Amino acid sequence: TVDAKDGATLWKERFSGVFSASPVAIDGKIYLTNEDGITYVLAAGREKKVLAENDLGERILASLAVSGGRIFVRTDENLYCIGKD
Repeated sequence: TVDAKDGATLWKERFSGVFSASPVAIDGKIYLTNEDGITYVLAAGREKKVLAENDLGERILASLAVSGGRIFVRTDENLYCIGKD
């Protein structure tokens, strides 16, 4: 993660897996999804804080999509909608 003002590196971390999807920022969180179907949820901020690690168990190549307070995840086999009714 880098400082938006001056580009200085704040911290580095190598998450496991191959990443084709772009990171997505939503409501103070950063979502990183790898091709094995694992999404890492990080707190946006100057320090590394992993909030969750979620495994769908399906291959994901597409970036997450966000609309109406919901997150859409497209795997090779399914389309998931995550959010509140």
